[in-house]
Amino acid sequence: MKRLILCVVLPLAPIGVTPARAQLAEAWTHWKYFRSIDVVPANEPRLVRVTLPIEIYGMAQPSLADLRVIREDGAEVPFVLHARVGKEERQWRPAEIADLGFTPSEHTQIVIDVGSDHDAHNALEIQTGVNEFFSWVDVAASDDAEDWRILNEKAPIYRYEDTREGNTVVSYPDTQARWLRVRVLQPERRFAVYGCRVAYELVEKPELVGLPGRLQPDPANEPKESRWEVDLGVENVPGAAVRFEAVQPEFHRTVRVHARAGDTDWEEVGRGDIYRYPNPQSDGAEPEIRTSLQVRFAEARARHWRVSVINRNDAPIEVLAPTLEGSPRHVVFRQETGATYRLVYGNQRIAAPEYDLARLTPKEELEAALPFGVGSEVANVGYLSPEPWSERHPALLWLALAVAVAVLGLLALRALR
Repeated sequence: MKRLILCVVLPLAPIGVTPARAQLAEAWTHWKYFRSIDVVPANEPRLVRVTLPIEIYGMAQPSLADLRVIREDGAEVPFVLHARVGKEERQWRPAEIADLGFTPSEHTQIVIDVGSDHDAHNALEIQTGVNEFFSWVDVAASDDAEDWRILNEKAPIYRYEDTREGNTVVSYPDTQARWLRVRVLQPERRFAVYGCRVAYELVEKPELVGLPGRLQPDPANEPKESRWEVDLGVENVPGAAVRFEAVQPEFHRTVRVHARAGDTDWEEVGRGDIYRYPNPQSDGAEPEIRTSLQVRFAEARARHWRVSVINRNDAPIEVLAPTLEGSPRHVVFRQETGATYRLVYGNQRIAAPEYDLARLTPKEELEAALPFGVGSEVANVGYLSPEPWSERHPALLWLALAVAVAVLGLLALRALR
């Protein structure tokens, strides 16, 4: 009699797929997670970089101090954690108003003496006590207060009394000219000015990319405010800007950005203005469209974000779509021939490393490093918590203390008897 034998064939995992759990070398038992770094073989040493996925921010330390690059054999590899977060600096110095006048139906003119030190400047602040205004200004420069050259034509300055938001700083190309001529194009009345100051403004643009997760309209919007919120699903994600898309041809609104980490309250982390409007004085030519649709702010880290656009008494802007942006972090290291690498993280008790590579590698070389990706997250099955035993088992510690107190009490009672 023949027997029928059933064979069940289980599908095998594809070759090269990292299992969900694996073990790191013994030196890395205090790191919870790792990812493979997917570099292609190199014929000679070279700088390579990988961009951190957003999920790592929630698993590593908030400062990313526990990031390490290791080889397959567990050897530590020097690296640089690189990010282009941008920078804005203004070094203000006083300037003297040499002449102030008003031409009816045209403008208020301010002639400013910057000083004879010939230091470069590229920004001017107009100091005024007016609480509610919107005006255009022309800025010209001269070396002798006679021959003038235009530096910035039709720049907006404004202030809103109800929100106390505004901007009275005008930027222009670098110049060492001693004299500035500012015309406030407010023809109906004299514009009140009580002072001015100038600065050299240093601006380094950041690298910004859209963060995953779409800002959704808040159904509880107030009549004078449009609001969006997003839960990125990961804590400690760095955000530094909000970029808007809009189809409406003309608008000018104040923007406020709030962030919230965990169960904390909302905290304002940034504010600014967005606008789009044609230049009203274009001498009969096609109007120039002045547009600013991005609000940048000092980098903040959070999971929950809220963006508010203050409409005042205007209707909400048509088809307005905000996107939260942040500066990505890049891990840069020197790839050797024949080596494979891993990125490890998830140790809350370790300090940030210090390598010579960070001091010896120019920023241009870091940014020119060849880009590669990382694999999926893998849990280290050999993980041991770096916390002391007493912190990992507080209940047992208190129980032992209670037992010790009880024993001492019994011994004291016996001694009294």
